Amino acid sequence: MIAQRPLVRAVKLALSSAFITGATLPMHMANAQEEQAIEEVVITGSRISRDEFSSSSPMAVYDANDLANSNASSIDEFLMKTPEFTGSNLGGSTNNGGSGGKMVNLRGLGYKRTLILINGRRQVSSFVGGASDLGAVDLNTIPMGMVERVEVLKDGASTAYGSDAIAGVVNIILRKRFDGVKLTGGSGAGTEDWDGKNKDLSFLMGTSSDQGGIVFGLEYHKQEEIIQEARKWGKNATWAVRNEAGQFIDENQGSSNSRKISVGKDAAAQIVAQDPSLQGSKYIVDAGTGQARAFTGSDTYNYAPVNALMTPNERWQMSAAGDHELFSDSIIGQINTHAELSYTKRTSHQRLAPDASFSVTDYDGNPNEFVPASNPYNPFGDNASNPWGVSGEDVQINRRFVESGGRVFNQNVDTFRMNLGFDGELDNGINWDVNYVFADNSEIYETQGYHRFDRWATAVDPDKCAADAACAAAGVLNPFGDYGSISSEQMAYLTAGSLKDQYDTRMEQLAFNINGEMPGLPAGDIGWAAGAEKRTDSAEIKPDEFSAGGLTTGGAIDALKGEQNVKEFYGELLIPLVSDLPLAQQVNLEASVRHSRYDTSAGDNTSYRLGLDWMFNEDLRARTVLSTGFRAPNTVELLTQAVGFPVAENWCEFTDLRNDISDTAKANCAALGYDGMYQQGFQYQPSIEQQEAVNNLGPEESKTFTFGLVWTPEAVENLRLSVDYFNIEIDSYIELPDINAMSLTCLESENFSAPACSKFYSAYGGAPATGIDDADVGVTQMATTPLGNLGLLTTSGLDFAADYAMDVNFISAHSLQFGLAGTWLHEYKKDFGELGSIDYVGTAGPQDVFPEFRINTSVGLISDDWSVQWMMRWMDESKDLYRPASITTDAVAEAVLYHDLVASYSYKNLDLSVGVDNLTDVAPPQYHSGFAMHTAPGVYDTIGRRAWFKVGMNF
Repeated sequence: MIAQRPLVRAVKLALSSAFITGATLPMHMANAQEEQAIEEVVITGSRISRDEFSSSSPMAVYDANDLANSNASSIDEFLMKTPEFTGSNLGGSTNNGGSGGKMVNLRGLGYKRTLILINGRRQVSSFVGGASDLGAVDLNTIPMGMVERVEVLKDGASTAYGSDAIAGVVNIILRKRFDGVKLTGGSGAGTEDWDGKNKDLSFLMGTSSDQGGIVFGLEYHKQEEIIQEARKWGKNATWAVRNEAGQFIDENQGSSNSRKISVGKDAAAQIVAQDPSLQGSKYIVDAGTGQARAFTGSDTYNYAPVNALMTPNERWQMSAAGDHELFSDSIIGQINTHAELSYTKRTSHQRLAPDASFSVTDYDGNPNEFVPASNPYNPFGDNASNPWGVSGEDVQINRRFVESGGRVFNQNVDTFRMNLGFDGELDNGINWDVNYVFADNSEIYETQGYHRFDRWATAVDPDKCAADAACAAAGVLNPFGDYGSISSEQMAYLTAGSLKDQYDTRMEQLAFNINGEMPGLPAGDIGWAAGAEKRTDSAEIKPDEFSAGGLTTGGAIDALKGEQNVKEFYGELLIPLVSDLPLAQQVNLEASVRHSRYDTSAGDNTSYRLGLDWMFNEDLRARTVLSTGFRAPNTVELLTQAVGFPVAENWCEFTDLRNDISDTAKANCAALGYDGMYQQGFQYQPSIEQQEAVNNLGPEESKTFTFGLVWTPEAVENLRLSVDYFNIEIDSYIELPDINAMSLTCLESENFSAPACSKFYSAYGGAPATGIDDADVGVTQMATTPLGNLGLLTTSGLDFAADYAMDVNFISAHSLQFGLAGTWLHEYKKDFGELGSIDYVGTAGPQDVFPEFRINTSVGLISDDWSVQWMMRWMDESKDLYRPASITTDAVAEAVLYHDLVASYSYKNLDLSVGVDNLTDVAPPQYHSGFAMHTAPGVYDTIGRRAWFKVGMNF
């Protein structure tokens, strides 16, 4: 038997992991130090039974009380408030680019690099997330009422679980035993107008005996929608205008229908010759005069009001679990059977502004086809109407189809999971289990409001329209007119209707595990574990016929189907090296290895892990891990190919003012015809991006090193201090390269010689392919970006924590508790190989934010039946990733401090919690590069102050 420390000291070492991360305080904590027998369990990150406080890896554990004392309707809403989940988390506030899914991002390394387990076993992945995060687990599928605890392992665990556990593991332990009936209900809403209401209902019933038990759960969750117009800071799109200092300031301006016209080189020269101030200008048909005039900031389309701020989400869940002792004394010892079943039905939708002509493109042709001079409404065409005398010109126009009513994206998702297995204990104390897991996820995406670009070119051309009976009946399109100039018949001709695309994923796993102890060393028995697994992952895409044909502005989706199989073997040892010596009260060595064999391009891999847990004395303990990791490309990634529309930075805009690009880049901009003060509107422009299908994706391989100290001084009872260093390197990580890093790398090369330049295509066969706007026509270039194995992704930093509990005698309270937890991000760098690199520490990008510091603090007053807690969450300021302060005043995402209050009360069979999140109603920081609302909804609170309550009854 491995030597054990006394329970009182062990509990002190692990005091309130929830408290120190800023989550709610469990009311039962007051009695945490009562003497009781130490129970050995298999903890996350290991297959060997041990007490839960003797791991070499840093880990946080949250139980059902922690979840109940929060406003979380899903696991992601709880975890995203903790400092180690950074970058961007996908949830209900993710509208543009979201799909109703919920995912967490440990260390900011991507959803797919955080392994999600249910009772130590896998869940099926889904298609939610962006192209770089396809194949992660949707946390909507976790039944919250069944959760017993959540274990977060902040360390790689590939030797224990195989692929995906690079950043760490979130292991969700569901109830196996429950006696009685429990009803729980809760609701919350934003206090602005009591909007965005959420409703949570759950029913739990179970019974148990010495031979086993069964538990059944039924849940309903509903989140109502909030649109941006409901918040003062979000109801207007912000556009930058120049001040006297030459910088840009944000102004809330915009029109209900933008109709920006771009003219060709000869027409532009003719206009500038008459009015030099119109250099680089765009144009619009004035609704009052009917003539073209220069486009101004107030003409820019205000897309904000109709976009969703909080997306609606509704889900029903049924779940059951049970275990039963089959034989207590068979010839091979005790034998039990166990089973888990769950089903989730989720509907959700996102809402975006109306489709636009700038996204009308054929990758094999030209983006945003020219409106010909023959169009009778073209103000620069054959029937010219402009003050400069320009005529006979084809032009481009970026117009919002406001007549369509906007774009709506609906999801209907069904997820089923089943685990059946046996477990037991041999007469010699060896434990074993065998499990079969089957999980299936079916997603139907219904899209409304997309348009057919094949008909756009026909509708604006009188000759083509006359040859098409449906177009001729509707009439030639007038894209230059204000709202209402496009008739309902013309919109019907242009609209693709309701598109239904189906995405299916399936996972089957068969696993055998065995563990035990063997006598060996004076310091204690050697713990060991071994096992084998076989897993099959499959995915299928069934696009709508319009999607398959690439006929809509949403891009082409190919029908694809594939699967991959893997066989794995692992072994693990826990070796007590030393015990009861000076400065070495207990020293344990952990060693494990895992071999994986895939039938795809992932091939074979062997991962290793070494860990050391060194308890110097009762006060001080050190822990360290050195491990290798592995992530095979998942089935979804192996099938991925699509057309995307990322936002693109124009590095050649205002080069005279920029201090963030090289002289070479400025010279290349000048060579392309940009003068130093060229302006395209100082806002993100859409880029057309073809995501290549890569069929020979290799695996990601990682190296992780952690080292930590935990100090619980005997002289100060109930004080705990800890610090953990982490360093993670991921080689050949699978992702799309950043299109802006690619274009800058191209621009900063002599004579456009960088390989990145070859990934861009000039829209009109003109100048070098740079991925920036063509100065002559103002059209963003097309790019081909490979979803492939890129370079090196590196991150490092420190997690630090402190908590302290003291006895008090205040009213009926007996304990006052303080906590602090934080993360210092020292390094986060992505190397895209020959396509460029970016250091992200302290930056705010279109979706992801990487503050250098995130710190949570909390204070709690605890009694036997009530508690009051005050929590503060602080995030450091972050600089705009692409726009320097030299040209804009919104180049920083300001630091934020959120205050949360929660009070809990228990009386007999009643549990009540009430709380207020973001008590001071802090608005999210806005910065220029923020893609959604000029902020990052996956990082910052976009709802504002929110009041909530939860009540539970036990019978």
